[in-house]
Amino acid sequence: MSKIIKLLIMFFVVTILSGIVFMYQELNPKLGSIQVDEDNEEGIYVSPDGEKRITVYFNGGLIFHNDVTYVGVLEDSKSDLKKNIFLVAPNVKEVRWINYGTIVVNGIEIDIDDTYDFRNE
Repeated sequence: MSKIIKLLIMFFVVTILSGIVFMYQELNPKLGSIQVDEDNEEGIYVSPDGEKRITVYFNGGLIFHNDVTYVGVLEDSKSDLKKNIFLVAPNVKEVRWINYGTIVVNGIEIDIDDTYDFRNE
């Protein structure tokens, strides 16, 4: 094989691999970087002390926006902290506070300082 053909094949392989990595990152974002649409609010769950709340948003899916996911966003009224703490699919059956630092989502206990992402199971 000539050097030009080998270089072209190598170029196409590198281009295809780069495209796969880019598509994976775009279609599978990290929990913290998922953007929510405030119009898709599904429910608000206030902590027992009233200082924190979890707002659940319908996300419309991560892959081509046809699968169903829900993002739980923790908001702290004192510090104005806002962070995504859970991602569940296909629906949210239960969200409740156990105490000031722990919630239950669909039977899964989550410390609010931690996160839960169903894709990591």
